[in-house]
Amino acid sequence: MEIPIDEDWLKTLYNILIKIYSDTDRPIVSGFPIVTDYSEGMLSVCVERSKTTINGMPIYPHPLQRAAVLMHSIINFHPFVDGNKRAALLATNFYVHWNGYTLVIPKDADEFTIDVAKGKFGLNDVLIWLRRNTKRTPFTVLRHWVCETEIETSASKKMPAAKRLETLRVFFFPLDAIRFFRAKAMEDKIKKVRQKRNGINPPNQN
Repeated sequence: MEIPIDEDWLKTLYNILIKIYSDTDRPIVSGFPIVTDYSEGMLSVCVERSKTTINGMPIYPHPLQRAAVLMHSIINFHPFVDGNKRAALLATNFYVHWNGYTLVIPKDADEFTIDVAKGKFGLNDVLIWLRRNTKRTPFTVLRHWVCETEIETSASKKMPAAKRLETLRVFFFPLDAIRFFRAKAMEDKIKKVRQKRNGINPPNQN
């Protein structure tokens, strides 16, 4: 059973990124009041694309395939006004975490997302990258099983299934990507301080 990421959770993760980068040289810029910070239509496309079927058969039956589609979609369809590559990595980390895997984020993960955005890597490359950087252990399988079991039995409880799912996702809140982005933000700050000391003007970053 898939533990999905919906549009509301994508917005939640995006707000987390805004806070992480708010006091850095690479803040996620708001489009308000000219445009909204996200497109509801594009968010829906990113969430629904992995559920595509042909004659009732899913095109992407495996969790890592669906994770690759999610990551590729957010990077290329730009549902957010800024920070789409970072949002894609964070959302993918959360999705695989809830679905029986752990994403061990490599240091060059942000560079990989840039290459995907440039068209250097396609959907299959994203899947290969995920297979190389994820692991499945008895603990991750157990974590997913607990989520599945709780959701399936929620019908017999007073708590609605949607409410139960929300509670489980918060309870099994992964911190790997949060740590990765905080480390990257700190790294940028340190680099800027060193450049100032050496009299070097840091290049503009988008």
